[in-house]
Amino acid sequence: MEYKLGKYQNLNQETRWATMEEVERSSTHINLYDDTYPGAGIPIISDGHEAYVDSKDTHTLIFGATGSKKTRLFCMPTINFFIKAGESFVATDPKGELYDRTAGLAKANGYNTVVINFREIGKGDMWNPLSIPYELYNSGKKDEAVALLNDFVRMIASPQLESTNDAFWPEMASSLALANLLLLMEAATPEEANVASLATLCTNASSKRLSDLCKNMRTDTIAGVNYKSVFTSPERTLQSILAVLFGMVRIFITQRNLNNMLSGNTIDISRFGREKTAVYLIIPDEKSTYHFLVTTFIKQAYEILISEAQKEKNRMLPVRVNFVLDEFCNLPKIPDMPSMISAARSRNMRYFLVAQSLHQLKGRYGEDADTIKGNCENWVFLTSKELDLLNEISDLCGSYHTANGTERKLISVSELQRLDKEKGEALIMHARQYPIISEVADIDSYSMFKGYPAAPLCEYEMPEAKVFDLERFYKQVVNEIRPLPFS
Repeated sequence: MEYKLGKYQNLNQETRWATMEEVERSSTHINLYDDTYPGAGIPIISDGHEAYVDSKDTHTLIFGATGSKKTRLFCMPTINFFIKAGESFVATDPKGELYDRTAGLAKANGYNTVVINFREIGKGDMWNPLSIPYELYNSGKKDEAVALLNDFVRMIASPQLESTNDAFWPEMASSLALANLLLLMEAATPEEANVASLATLCTNASSKRLSDLCKNMRTDTIAGVNYKSVFTSPERTLQSILAVLFGMVRIFITQRNLNNMLSGNTIDISRFGREKTAVYLIIPDEKSTYHFLVTTFIKQAYEILISEAQKEKNRMLPVRVNFVLDEFCNLPKIPDMPSMISAARSRNMRYFLVAQSLHQLKGRYGEDADTIKGNCENWVFLTSKELDLLNEISDLCGSYHTANGTERKLISVSELQRLDKEKGEALIMHARQYPIISEVADIDSYSMFKGYPAAPLCEYEMPEAKVFDLERFYKQVVNEIRPLPFS
């Protein structure tokens, strides 16, 4: 491969541009026409015929404004590299383009393909976010189950928490939501442990029966104390809490198809790190209605895969799992993201985070943004007009002394704004190496990945969600047919 560093080759100073030899030593070379690849990761250099990729256990942060070809230059090629290397991946797919351009190759290479489709509900797979917590809870692993339920509650409450300056109401509504989930864990059948049942328990019509039931619950249990803290409130306070709670679960009440999709399972998350699996989370990019469910899936998958890794002697997943999170900052804040990104590497998981700007990242994660940035050893910059980001990139690349003794930035803010989009130019700070201005091939340049059309997503018949009957359960408890949970 002929690679011209041209004007970016620099003098022998404390900072300089990386040489081709250094890039070769720090990355994995792949002949893109081979049947299988020795490793996979973001392309450091690629001309569409051969590439140097980062196959190490490093996380990657990709910055690029809208229209900078983040997906075409990095996301799509990297996913195809994963497939050829036999690695699993979970990818957010705002337009469905990743599925269209990579799923056919995944199928041809023997992958299990999972599609959670929030753009066209009824096409793809079914996923019940409460089924694994239910299984854990009823197999004696209650702490793990409660942790997953807490994550789920935080996700459905995130819109209210982000839109108010008074956290009291969404916090109290969250307490009641968690208590209702715990009641389902105790009293529902496996088929009834679903979001449709949760939505029913969160209506005003159910509050009277729940209030009666909680009177005999112990206050040293999570459900008992949460119920009583809500139902002993003054009437006006209670009604306000119930109104906020209804807002949190309204989507499960008004969208029948979504309820049905989230009430069954056609996937097994625990297998993602044991079998080659391609997971596409297709979401509308024009609205954020379902974004909290995508965040819930990502967090739940991480927790389950961590648990699976702990079963191995080396505490690592047998098959590496890569999270490719396009439009990362448009998703609700992922709980514990800094600790997740810190712990993932040693469990054979990697993150590829795609953001439009530094401001966007800080706006979503606040002080945690610095921890996330610090744990991403690979930074890719395509283009931006954001001065803070431009200055940070320029500062990180360092300065050198010119022949006349003045100090100059290795690359200035002005030069950063002139990277050639058509040539696929990107500034890459790769691990602990000197930075490089690279040219990366567009997805259309990879002829070896063509000719693998993705199978069309066909509609499937979703069974009607089976809903927990609170009134029937109440009568059974009153007549001592069934015991009262948490009593």
